[in-house]
Amino acid sequence: MQKKPFVEGNLEDKYNAKNPVSKYLMQRFLRSFEQLLVEVKKQERITTICEVGCGEGELLKILHTHFPKAKLYACDLASNEIAKAKCNTQELKVTFTQQNAESLHIYADQQFDLVVCCEVLEHLEQPKKGLAELKRIGRTAVVSVPVEPLWRFLNLLRFKYVKHLGNTPGHLNHWSTDSFQNLLRKRSLKVLQSKFPLPWQMYLFEAK
Repeated sequence: MQKKPFVEGNLEDKYNAKNPVSKYLMQRFLRSFEQLLVEVKKQERITTICEVGCGEGELLKILHTHFPKAKLYACDLASNEIAKAKCNTQELKVTFTQQNAESLHIYADQQFDLVVCCEVLEHLEQPKKGLAELKRIGRTAVVSVPVEPLWRFLNLLRFKYVKHLGNTPGHLNHWSTDSFQNLLRKRSLKVLQSKFPLPWQMYLFEAK
């Protein structure tokens, strides 16, 4: 079987979308993300945070707002995305590294109080390894992935990626809410809170 090509970064600037529907959906995503961060503050004292698959760095700015005294770390597989994130977060102190989410070898066991991994696992060839690494390096994690097949259906409604039946290029894994929750259970990850800002699913879980 021919290996699918790696697709670097976001195909669309979802955080600064101009389309009113896309903008509304993204606002709901970010609101859910911040609600989970508020929940984290109730349960944990956060001094170190790592974003795995940081992309352009937009979530790093939100993390800094909620945890201004925490040390921030971030990694991404693509050097171009790290360059964008550095530019976008130049007012923050962030330690960046280039790493694959399936093998975060630079980070030590239980190094971080909070790990964030949003819109990454669907891109991995071995998502179970990615989850294992999140569990290894952190105590608590916030993770999000698209809800399928809703994601692809909505793409088709806007005539996007029709030749690929609505699948966004680079998405190798496709989970319904039940199948992703089952994956978390199989990895012995205890879900503390869940949010469903469709077309995404988002979880706060213990990674101890």
